[in-house]
Amino acid sequence: ECYADFVVSFRFAVPGPGSGSGSGSGSSRSQAAAAAEAALEDVVRRLAAAGLTAEVRAGLRARRGQAGFEAEAGHVLVFVSCPRARVEHEWGRSRLHDWLGGMVALRRAGAGAADRLEVDPDAQDDPGRLLGAVPVPVPVAERQRLVHRLITGPSGEGCADALRTGGVAVLALHDRAFNARWLRRWAAQWLIGRGDLARLRAHFGEEVAMYFAFLQSYVLWLAFPAAAGAAWWALGRSSFSWQLGALLVLWAVVFTETWARRESDIATYWGVHGVQRARSSRRAAFRPDRLAADPATGEPVPHFSPARRWARRLLGLPVVAALALLMAALVAAIFALQAFVDEYYAGPLKPALALAPAALFSAALPAYSALCSRAAAALTDYENYEYDADHAAQLTAKLFVFRFLQDQLYLFLTAWVLVPHRDAFDAWLHAAYRALSALPPWLVPLVPPEAALKPSATPATAMVRDLLASFVVTSQLIGMATETGLPLVRRWWGARALKRAAAAAAAATPDVSGGGGGTGTTTTTHTHTHTHHHRERALASVLSLAPDAVDQWIETTTTADASTLPLPPSAVELQFIARVTEETRLPEYTTYEDYAEMASQFGRVAFFSVAWPLAPLAALLNNWLELRTDAAKICSAARRPAPRRVETIGPWLSTLRFMCWLSSITNALLIYQFHPNCAFLPAVADPDAMLRFGRTNLSFALVVLLFSEHLFLATRWLITHVMESWPGAYARISERAQAQMKRRWLERAPAALHAIIDDDGDDDGDGNDGDGDGGDGDGGRGASGWRSELSRGRQAIAAAFKTE
Repeated sequence: ECYADFVVSFRFAVPGPGSGSGSGSGSSRSQAAAAAEAALEDVVRRLAAAGLTAEVRAGLRARRGQAGFEAEAGHVLVFVSCPRARVEHEWGRSRLHDWLGGMVALRRAGAGAADRLEVDPDAQDDPGRLLGAVPVPVPVAERQRLVHRLITGPSGEGCADALRTGGVAVLALHDRAFNARWLRRWAAQWLIGRGDLARLRAHFGEEVAMYFAFLQSYVLWLAFPAAAGAAWWALGRSSFSWQLGALLVLWAVVFTETWARRESDIATYWGVHGVQRARSSRRAAFRPDRLAADPATGEPVPHFSPARRWARRLLGLPVVAALALLMAALVAAIFALQAFVDEYYAGPLKPALALAPAALFSAALPAYSALCSRAAAALTDYENYEYDADHAAQLTAKLFVFRFLQDQLYLFLTAWVLVPHRDAFDAWLHAAYRALSALPPWLVPLVPPEAALKPSATPATAMVRDLLASFVVTSQLIGMATETGLPLVRRWWGARALKRAAAAAAAATPDVSGGGGGTGTTTTTHTHTHTHHHRERALASVLSLAPDAVDQWIETTTTADASTLPLPPSAVELQFIARVTEETRLPEYTTYEDYAEMASQFGRVAFFSVAWPLAPLAALLNNWLELRTDAAKICSAARRPAPRRVETIGPWLSTLRFMCWLSSITNALLIYQFHPNCAFLPAVADPDAMLRFGRTNLSFALVVLLFSEHLFLATRWLITHVMESWPGAYARISERAQAQMKRRWLERAPAALHAIIDDDGDDDGDGNDGDGDGGDGDGGRGASGWRSELSRGRQAIAAAFKTE
């Protein structure tokens, strides 16, 4: 039994009829066709060599302005399937590799104990059972993970390495029935339960499920600062309170350390704890420099020198630093323009000029961020990491440097550059205007008069508060609309066009319910009946591509023009292939953007909530909605993510811990600078200076900073050591696993070994040490020896008590 697990989207360039000149035009098209055929042949051969089957269809799209479908030039779809026996074999191999890598095999403790796990003693004791005891059916996420590995993995490990061909993308097809159930269920409940995460993990894999588990935990933990901030605001207490700042830093530390424990427990319950240590497969893009002996097994394995990798990382540091400085300069320039328009300018066209910073921010920063992303990806590829987890961690670290500057620098510049130095900026602007008066007369009319300038009069606390509110509320709503809303509208419009085209095709072509080539997508079991009712989800007939049949298939199929490739006669199938073609145009989903958004929001809440106590409440409401919109984005605005096994949220935990440390500094500086009447801070003699600048004594600020940082380090040390007093789920289960395994080994030990283990001293009452002859346990002197020594000791004790 097999059905389409994945689709390989192959795009190739088709020169126009007018390209070139004369006979050169036909030659160019023939060369392009030959190159496309060779590339497709290479992909199909490698898929067949990996034991996969395929069926090729031309990409379809709805005719523009007309009814029906048409072939999409330069686009071919290869529906890839994997036989069930091969999937089960790969599943067994994967579990055996996990066992060899030190992962503990678990099972449910009884039918009704869904939350209780125990060690599988048979699998731990006899690893051969891992190859035979294959669950039926294999979970959807596990099947897709294994098949995706066969398609994209390195050819040296028996995989197809399909991505090495240019123009190729690999994607799984969305299960629309599952997506609809998922969205309906989450829209009707307030909180996401453990069962919801389990279903998500079974369908999309651990990576997506771990993100939603983190987001759910973050939403619940936000309730504490949200309630405290709302109460603080409702009671009319002043902002920049040291009590609220201490509570925020404490909350941030407890949340991050609690999540570190929780993600370990989640990985244990999901059976993936230690998966990064097991390191099941290498990246297809990994390029070893030599073969070296494995330090554990002695087998030759591909190896890349760590010294060379570190040298490459050091070479990339100046590039990342230069790009980060340019990013900071760009953000600072936009910030300066916005500060000028908002605080200092009162001349003509101010409403129009007020839109300029937002326009620059929306146009320049995304373009430059894309450039930084490409540079970071190139540098990470150059560093040549062996495993996906290491590659993703290093890429994330580089990318988040730029993201942090883009998201947080505005607030830092407002609090610690603009506010303390606003008078200096005012003087500099007046000097610049006077210098502009020396320009040629034909340019002077374009410059507003110096009278258009006004002094900055906004209170310092209001500047920080208003900017934070705009970031936490307005920016996140706009981001949610552009990230999820617009793609959903575009997807709805495309689906509407496909339905109209399918209706026209059904009217023109009678539906054929049998025979013919079919298409398919992933289902949740192996036992779907291949009837016309399931034609949109099951593969009616699969073209088996055995190695000896590849040549004949290539000759009869790929030599045709893309528009003449065989198309299914059913209107339902036409609509299905057009929908698959539409899915190939969707962007690939990665968890980076979602994690980065949450990390940036966590930073704003931890850094600046003392300025606006309602920021945690706004973040809580936004994230409750984010749980649903992210689900909708995965279902409709992005390709279905390929499952990946993870045991943590990766480098994001280190990012959150870094932000906790930084929050101890930012909160201390903000409270020192803006708290009006704190008892242990120096008073400001001039109330107007306090209103406009706050405290500006750098020496005292440094003392406050160092005190706050050391207090934070002591608090975090105390919290982590208190939490270590309670062992986590993995510690309990792994300890139980080792005890059970040793007990089972001892049960099969020889009788002589049992005699040694069972010997616990003088158990037989005859004065011997369990060996029957009393010869070894007391140095060879027998029972009389130690009894005489004991008698001598008793005499010494009696003599001591007789002595006064």
